[in-house]
Parts: sequence; structure tokens; C-alpha cells
Amino acid sequence: MNKYLKKLYSTSPIWFQNVMISQYGKKLYKQRYGEIYQRELKKNLEKDYSDFEKEQKYQNQELRKFISNAVKNSIFYKRFYKGIDISKVQTVNDLHLLPILDKETFRKNIEDIYTIPERGSKVSFTGGTTGKAIKVFFTLEDAQKRMAYLDAFKFRLGIDPFKMKKATFSGKEYTNDANSKKKNIFWRHNSTYNQRLYSTFDLSEENMPYYIKDLNQYKPEVLNGFVSAYYELAKFIESRNSKLEFVPKAIFTTSETLLPFHREIIERVFKAKIYNQYASGEGACFITECIDNNLHYNLDTGVIEKYATQFGDEMLITSFSSHGTPLIRYRIGDKITFLEGECTCGSSHPIVGNIEGRQVDFLFSTERGKISLSHLADVIKGMPNNIVNMQFVQYNMEEITIKLVVDKDLYKVEDEKLIFKEMIYRFGKQTKVKIEYVDEIRREKSGKFALIKNLIKEQN
Repeated sequence: MNKYLKKLYSTSPIWFQNVMISQYGKKLYKQRYGEIYQRELKKNLEKDYSDFEKEQKYQNQELRKFISNAVKNSIFYKRFYKGIDISKVQTVNDLHLLPILDKETFRKNIEDIYTIPERGSKVSFTGGTTGKAIKVFFTLEDAQKRMAYLDAFKFRLGIDPFKMKKATFSGKEYTNDANSKKKNIFWRHNSTYNQRLYSTFDLSEENMPYYIKDLNQYKPEVLNGFVSAYYELAKFIESRNSKLEFVPKAIFTTSETLLPFHREIIERVFKAKIYNQYASGEGACFITECIDNNLHYNLDTGVIEKYATQFGDEMLITSFSSHGTPLIRYRIGDKITFLEGECTCGSSHPIVGNIEGRQVDFLFSTERGKISLSHLADVIKGMPNNIVNMQFVQYNMEEITIKLVVDKDLYKVEDEKLIFKEMIYRFGKQTKVKIEYVDEIRREKSGKFALIKNLIKEQN
């Protein structure tokens, strides 16, 4: 949206903002749901993933085509692979012949990595969680293919993404105007896509009753968006004995790590199953959750290699839908574990046990090294209602500050002692822990909530 339209939007009444969003929705609809989308959706829905050898054969075929295209059209990859016989890379097992692409190299060389101009491309941005957001170009064909793959994933779960009413909590700023605050309307409506867009920036305890009231009136059949938004809503609803007057058919979480304690309370309060998914702003290949609640590494969308580090296996990503900004052996910074065995859903795609661990998902202990987000989340396990919100901030190796928003009627001195005890158990006695009681913990610029803020620059 250009500057003129942004100014017009910010000074318009809410009803006209809804019109503008719906018109913009029409533009996106044409970009996302063209002939390529329809063809790919049909193809994806007809796929049978039960034959592992067939899936491997397809993956290797797509890998060869993708690498050839990148070398042919990207100045960077021609230079990066100089002296390497690309014809020797015939299967996934041959990828080790190519160098690893780290994030800093990706960022510094992004102009030469592009294979297409910005004009006419679908532009995306990486999340920038490490302070290094990058502009990425997708071909329109890849953009439609990615959308078709995600929608096929939903159709297989019995969800029609076109017909069903959707509620979405994301990091877009729809409500940064005086009318929203004055009228307590923290959402906008996209009639083109049958979707209500809820602001995560205004999701405070004071405003949550307005959100719940509107959700009850709107009665969405599908919920999409940030894990933290649904977690905060679920906690509020349960602690205040509020009632939801609808039951969604499914919840699709994105952008933030879904931890077991998130899933447990969200599914209990909303009475609906969560289906997790993994991709990235850069265009990583997909990991999606099946009907039997297993995450699958989708072989037909790219390659995930395990890269051993002292902290566990990281992912190296090669994505078949990143032709505009090719990703080949890209060290994305996330950790992964796989499970043995076959899934009861019938898919032969490998089962993923766990995905975690960008740099911002760890804090450091001088005694014990990296402490992951999952282990920190367990610090408040067993104290379900007395802590409203929590954030761990680390500025240096010796000290961690815990910001706490507490329910003053329920929170006791014993709870503080328990937090210190749990932190010593995880970090050892050499790390100083300070608790800072606050009225509110602000969201990031992206609209996401950061449970961890690691402000130490890790030396790789």
C-alpha cells in the first residue's frame, strides 16, 4: 500500500477501511488463485503419499531441475558453485557436494541471488527475529503453488478455506487510528475472503472482552494466526469464566513455536484441534500436521538435511518453490528431530518429532550452555492462573531479567520462590535472576509476542 493510500486509510471511518481491505483482498485473490493455483490444488488433492520410493524419485527429479535453474539464472549461484560439477548432484544424498548457504551470506548477496526483478514478483519479508529482515521475491507461479499446497493440506482435514468464515490474528496493523481506540473495534473485515482480521497489537487484558464479544457474534468456523494470540485469549477466557458461543472446526497456528502447554489450553478452551505447520518468509519447504496429529516433512516441496551442531541437528533447507530467490542448503537456524516408523494417516513422508530453536529461542547459561524456549516455558508449569504474562530477557551471560504480569489476587510470595528455584535448576547458581513486575509486556513490531528476548550476539 503506497503512502497516499496509507494516509487515506488512517483518516477514513471504519466502514470505509473495511471496503479498502476488501478491495485489496480482491487484488491478492487474483494473484494467489489463478490458473496455476487451480491446477496445483487439483494435483495436490489427487496425490497419494503412501509410496515412499515414488516420493523420493519425484523429490530427486525436482531437485535436479531446481539446482539447474538456480545456476542458470542466479549470478550468485554461478559464482558460489564455481569449480563444482553440478551434474554430479543427482539425488538428495549428493547435496553434500555443494557449500552451505548461511544467513549472513544470503543477506549480503541477496541482489545477486535474485533471478527475477521485483516488479511483477510477489514480495515477502523474512521475520527479522535476529534483526536481519530480508526482502524475498517469489515468482507468481511459485506463490500460487505454495498457496495451493497449503490449501490442499486444509482440504484434506475437511476444511474449505473459501466457504468457511475465518478469523485471523496476525502482525498486520489494521487499527492504528483513533476510531479503533474510541469505539473499541480492534478488527477489520475482508469480505472478498470471508475473513475477519483481528489486531494482535491491541490484544490487552482491557480489550479482550471486546474481542471475545465480537468473536461470539461473528462465530468463525476456522481460526488462523499467531500462537500467542490464541494462548492469551484462552488464558483470559478460562481465568474469567467467560464463554465462547461457537466451536471452530480447526485452528491453524503460524509464525510462532507451538509448545505443548500452548496446545493444551487452546484446544481445551476453544474445543477444537490445532493443526501446526512450518514454512518461512524466505520460502522454506513445508512441514504440515496430518489428521493423526503428526508433523510430516513434505518431500514434494523440497529437501531438509540435518546439519550437526553442538546444540543439536539444525535444518539445511532446499525449497522447490523459491525460484525467484533460490534457497539451496540454506542454514535457516531452526533445529529439527525426526521420529522412526510410519504414520497411521497413510503418508510415507517422514515424521517430525520436534522443530525448535532459532537463536532468539534460546538463552545462555555459563554453566549449562543453551537453554531452549521449551525448557523455559516449563518454569511456570503448575501456576496456571496467577501469571498473566511472562518474558525472559538476557542482556549478558551473567544475568537474566524475568518480566512478569501477575494476577495480584492469586500471586503469592511462594510463587516467586518457585520461579527462582526453577531457574536455578535450569541455569545453575552462577546466573543471576532478577524479577521485574510490570503492568504490560509489549509485543514486537511484527505483532508477535516474544517469550524470550536474547540480546546477546551469538558467536557462530
